[in-house]
Amino acid sequence: MDTVSSQAQRLPAMPGMLAKSLLTLNRVDDTAADKSELHDKFAIEAVSAKQRQGFHDIFGGFNSDVPLSLFYCMAQRTHLAQMLDQRFPWPAPGLVHVNNSLEQHATIDATQGFSIDAHVGIPARGPDVSPRRLRPQFTVKFYQDDNLVVTCKSTYQVMKGQAPERSGKKATKVFEPAEGWVNHCHWQLGSGMGRRYARISGDFNPIHLHTLTSRWFGFKKPIIHGMYMMARAQAEIEKVSGKSAQRIDVTFKRPVVLPARVQLWLNKEAGQHRYEVRSADHSQVQLDGTVKLSAD
Repeated sequence: MDTVSSQAQRLPAMPGMLAKSLLTLNRVDDTAADKSELHDKFAIEAVSAKQRQGFHDIFGGFNSDVPLSLFYCMAQRTHLAQMLDQRFPWPAPGLVHVNNSLEQHATIDATQGFSIDAHVGIPARGPDVSPRRLRPQFTVKFYQDDNLVVTCKSTYQVMKGQAPERSGKKATKVFEPAEGWVNHCHWQLGSGMGRRYARISGDFNPIHLHTLTSRWFGFKKPIIHGMYMMARAQAEIEKVSGKSAQRIDVTFKRPVVLPARVQLWLNKEAGQHRYEVRSADHSQVQLDGTVKLSAD
């Protein structure tokens, strides 16, 4: 059954929703149900000059006034608003971001707010459904003056219990880059980077903030936001290309535990760059994706 809320509502602020998300931890979804959809409409204010400047300051290199990666911050607020809805069957803190795409369709007016059309595809669930198939998909469309300007698509994985401990350590393979790949730079991420990014993004998820809070959710140390690394890759690519990103795709492979040193690898292709963020010794891919550049 599809559920639609046709009247636009003001999108709540992130900190308050994060606190409310803890109340969803008691959700237990053991009943069988067919796939369904949620559809909501929201309104959100313009991105503040302070937040735009904060993004430019923390990353550097962006050509666009409103970086495309910043739209995930607003999309994430939308995701959480829909996760808090009683029609959403799983605990909000039990979801892991798997992949994401952002695409700009038209010129963005930095002084104007947005109308948001938000859709969630909720997969079929029940005792006979594999946990790997529990991947709700969120689509958030941003409009200005009835014109579609940006689309954000996000997939999350529902986690059922704790992941099993890995026994032993696999032998590290010697890394040999494929043709066209260049080690562009490395990033040194301090233990407080998650808190710094949270202040400009609004994402105060406890797993990113401090050892004391990350342990509540099974992480011995805080992990950096995956979208922080995607945004930083966008900034680096815009800096070397001199163009703005029109579309960004990312797939998250492994969490990066703070503090950390990671490597950015780039592969320049016609009209786009492929990118990988790898471990300090280059042996493991933490995330990968593509940045398609604007024509002008």
